[in-house]
Amino acid sequence: MKKKVQFLQGAVFTAILFAAVLSCGAGAGWTPEYALGDRGPGGGKIFYVSETGFGPGNAWHYLEAAPEDISSHKEWASAGSMYLTTSLPGTKTDIGTGAANTDTILAKDATAPAAEACKHSNYGGKTDWFLPSIDELKLMYQNRTFIDNLLLGGTDVYRSSSELSDTNAYSFRTFTGTVYTDQAKTSASAVRAIRAF
Repeated sequence: MKKKVQFLQGAVFTAILFAAVLSCGAGAGWTPEYALGDRGPGGGKIFYVSETGFGPGNAWHYLEAAPEDISSHKEWASAGSMYLTTSLPGTKTDIGTGAANTDTILAKDATAPAAEACKHSNYGGKTDWFLPSIDELKLMYQNRTFIDNLLLGGTDVYRSSSELSDTNAYSFRTFTGTVYTDQAKTSASAVRAIRAF
């Protein structure tokens, strides 16, 4: 009888230990609600899913692309802005930085066309759209089969919120799948808003 009790105690201890290991694993406490290509809350398509989270405090798990491009091509900085030819410090290139980049741009250039158009988007009643960073644009291309109406031909490039130099900002050529570094801030480019949640 004593041996049986010891076995049961061992089994309970093993189960507790296994549960503890699971609770410490990546994405503990998070249950996916969406998969790649699913329609998101804003009416667009989910093109990135992260179990461990990303962005401020790793609070976001998804990136959603708006269902369509902004209706007209947009410049990175507003006409007459000093930031057409001067660096606007503070933008980054990483996944999860597009929202902060957009706020940084608009804090210094309140009518910056590309950032403003994304910020004022209201797809699906959501008001948290932003101009993607260059790494977020790369993800859009990598998962392009899940996104509606993405420009994949011609010579258009998509504008990012990531500044490259005093006069240029990173863009992405979807028809070649490459980062474009020669796009001047004065050039009007295609824009697709995204959101993170």
